[in-house]
Amino acid sequence: MKRVLLVLTVAALAAGACSVDDATSNVATMDAAAVKACSELRDLGAQASSLSAREIRDRIGQVYADAQKSSNPVLQTRAVALYTDATYMAEGAQPGTFHADIAAMESACRGGPA
Repeated sequence: MKRVLLVLTVAALAAGACSVDDATSNVATMDAAAVKACSELRDLGAQASSLSAREIRDRIGQVYADAQKSSNPVLQTRAVALYTDATYMAEGAQPGTFHADIAAMESACRGGPA
């Protein structure tokens, strides 16, 4: 009985370790979708001053869509926050954390700290 319990405990710990590993894998991955999302974000930065809030939201929507196709969970999460901010701004709200979220996404694109 003790042997069976030990085997089950080890199996549960191993499964837990795999889950943590899966959650943190691909954090630094810059696959094709991530590269595209980051490229679009850079292009947007160069053109943002001439765009309306709705146009910015639409462009960030494309960045978001591409980031969601990436296996990089940091970029995916940053894109969600950025798209949420852009949507609020398009609806007339204040920028809130928009600039901080842009900086965080740019940092993730450079492979900086999450």
